[in-house]
Amino acid sequence: MTIEAIPISHVQSGTAYLTVGDGKAYVLDESTLELVMQALTENTPETAIPHDDSTEADDLLTTGEAAHILGVSSKTVGRILDAGEIPYVRYTERGNRWVSRANVLAYRENAHKRHRDHLRNMQEIASEGNLDAVDYATYLTQFE
Repeated sequence: MTIEAIPISHVQSGTAYLTVGDGKAYVLDESTLELVMQALTENTPETAIPHDDSTEADDLLTTGEAAHILGVSSKTVGRILDAGEIPYVRYTERGNRWVSRANVLAYRENAHKRHRDHLRNMQEIASEGNLDAVDYATYLTQFE
């Protein structure tokens, strides 16, 4: 069975069709529509399509979703992508950028590690200069 793709604009009103998001429609005759409906109703969501939590489609995030995970703005995520710190894909020349969830989580973990290392370094420097022994409450009173 072959179903020919046509532009969605050529589909007549009241006609059953499928589309995969490429602007083309696959018109279904009555028997094919019945088969599709049967397949959809006989399968549960878990069995209709094999689902693996590590599928590429589930792992791809928009820059907005990545921003939410990282706790930054979408614009900041754009800068991170432009700097090459997180790889991304773009399905069209000017389309949205998509990033792997694993890469975003790895970037977040590396950023947290860098921050912890910098904090530890500042604590060591403060300790070496006896700055950790300063009574800051007393020190700050001189500025009141």
